[in-house]
Amino acid sequence: MPFVTEELWQAFPYRKQALMVTPWPTTDLPKDLRSIKRFQNLQSLIRGIRNVRAEYSVEPAKRISASVVATADVLEYVSREKQVLALLSKLDVQNVHFTESAPGDANQSVHIVADEGLEAYLPLADMVDVSEEVKRLSKRLSKMQSEYDALVARLNSPSFVEKAPEDIVRGVREKASEADEKISLTKNRLTFLQSTITT
Repeated sequence: MPFVTEELWQAFPYRKQALMVTPWPTTDLPKDLRSIKRFQNLQSLIRGIRNVRAEYSVEPAKRISASVVATADVLEYVSREKQVLALLSKLDVQNVHFTESAPGDANQSVHIVADEGLEAYLPLADMVDVSEEVKRLSKRLSKMQSEYDALVARLNSPSFVEKAPEDIVRGVREKASEADEKISLTKNRLTFLQSTITT
């Protein structure tokens, strides 16, 4: 719709240049820093929940429960936004709880720190079948490890390092470093999931 917007802009009197190159309007109105901080906290909480949903491949339509843990003053304004939080994070509005202390099932939940004094716990059982997720991650870890081993073998080959162009060798080193980091993250997640099965 940029053409429509530009046409409307040019219809205003005293407009000499195109909207896309016009500076953003300034104002002398005071900013409510407290409201801005509250909005940022809520935004951070929603982003954290969405990231966990994506990380655990939770079905988009599935509503999950959550325990929001915060200080009393933070809970006061976050709890008023329960409907918004549930809508934007795909939470089951009936199972969103606000409390000042961690829930009893915290060791079987994914812990999110949205901001200082604002956290959330998402029960794993609501999001995934833990045993299936362990199988899936184990399979993925095995594949990642074999890819990493192939990259390391290439880097350990003197003929590759000596004969290949420097940018190719650097690219392989970067891929190996990224693969190592992903393997580490996957191992940590796998360890966490396996600990929830045994408890």
